[in-house]
Amino acid sequence: MKNLTVAALLVVAGIIVTAISTSSLEIQGHPDNNKCIGQCYADYVAANGNIVEQERLRAEAAASMSPAELGKTAYVPCQACHGASGEGGVGPALAGRDAAFVVDALNTYKTNGTRGAQSALMWGVAGPLSETEIDNLAAFVDTL
Repeated sequence: MKNLTVAALLVVAGIIVTAISTSSLEIQGHPDNNKCIGQCYADYVAANGNIVEQERLRAEAAASMSPAELGKTAYVPCQACHGASGEGGVGPALAGRDAAFVVDALNTYKTNGTRGAQSALMWGVAGPLSETEIDNLAAFVDTL
C-alpha cells in the first residue's frame, strides 16, 4: 500500500510539473501577443534598432540634454509626493527652492539624516542617487 501511495504521488507531481512547465500562462482562447520572434523581431529591429543601437542612441540623447532636462526625467517619481509642479502634497513644496537647498536635503537624506518629521520617507529615495543625479534633480527643481 505504501508503494502504491508513493507511486501515485510521483505521478501527480509529474503531471503538475508538466502542466506548469508547458503552460504559456495566457488566457485560453486568446492569441499570445507577447512573443516577438521571427518576422516580428526583424520588423522591430528594422524600426527601432537592436538593443545595442538603442542604448547608444539613448546615451547620445542624454549627453546632449542639460542637467535640468535630465533632472526633469528623474523627477517623475518625485511628483507623487511633491506634485508635478513642485507644489507639494504628502511632501513639502519644492517650487521656489534653489538648487543648493535640494542638494543639501538629498545629501542629508542619503546618509539617513533628519530634516523633518517625514525624513525616513526620503532615505530610500535618496540613498541610491549618485552625485550627478542629485545635481540634475536640483537643477530641475531650481526651474520650478
